[in-house]
Amino acid sequence: MKTKLILFLFVISSLIFAQSANEVLKKIQNKFNSINNFTANFSQNYFNSQGKDAGKSNGKFSYKRKNKFIVESKSQLIISDGQTIWNNDKRFNRVVISNLSDDPTSFSLEQFIFDYPPLCKSRIVKDETVASGEILIEMIPKDQDLQFKIVKIWVSAEGMVNKLEVIDRGEMRYAFQFSEIKINQDLPDTKFTFITPKGIQVIDLR
Repeated sequence: MKTKLILFLFVISSLIFAQSANEVLKKIQNKFNSINNFTANFSQNYFNSQGKDAGKSNGKFSYKRKNKFIVESKSQLIISDGQTIWNNDKRFNRVVISNLSDDPTSFSLEQFIFDYPPLCKSRIVKDETVASGEILIEMIPKDQDLQFKIVKIWVSAEGMVNKLEVIDRGEMRYAFQFSEIKINQDLPDTKFTFITPKGIQVIDLR
């Protein structure tokens, strides 16, 4: 009887935890449905499969609903209008153009917030790296179809994404952190289109 009681309590607590994770994900989705856009500073770190630092970058990030975004750093400019993505490597004076849906390296917040959760098992993680008021959600794919093994999302009390960490199938880890988030800025759709300057090499993969 005691064993059955322990098992019952374990199952119930697991269901409550899973439900709480789903509630937090719903809170994020509601937040993103309630805003039109936001801008932020970002820092990105890469770590190899041994956990060693493999590089980092920082810059400006702009997001607008329907998968429009801009990632701008010192050496790179990535722009999406929701369908097409332009990846401008400033060091080599070239731009690679592809369909957003065909680019597995694209940073689409909407995929992590809306598309991936139904395809993953989610849970709340109690972690010492979580700031006051934040909640850490971990998502693990239910099958092998997705290109990552684990996604972690640090969520503010207001439902905004403060940090996102991805571990891919090759054990590479990518950490993307936001700061100075400003909601509903003046961001016209024209800002999310790359105007190809003269003299730049164009590689069109569409």
